[in-house]
Amino acid sequence: MTADAVIQKKRLTVMIAITVVCFVLAGVAIFGAVSLKMNWLLPVFFVALFGGLGSQIWFILGWMRAVKREGASS
Repeated sequence: MTADAVIQKKRLTVMIAITVVCFVLAGVAIFGAVSLKMNWLLPVFFVALFGGLGSQIWFILGWMRAVKREGASS
């Protein structure tokens, strides 16, 4: 396994962990905001939503960078 593959595997693991945590947090926050009328949880929902999306974008950008490096060295 190359060094880039090891780094990408770690990135994937971190991205999945962040996405799962943000998904659960967003679910709890939107339930609390809508069902329990705790309006202060709405910003928590949006932060969790953008946090999950941000982790996925971070992973994809790292993957693109690794592919570009691999193509330049060939």
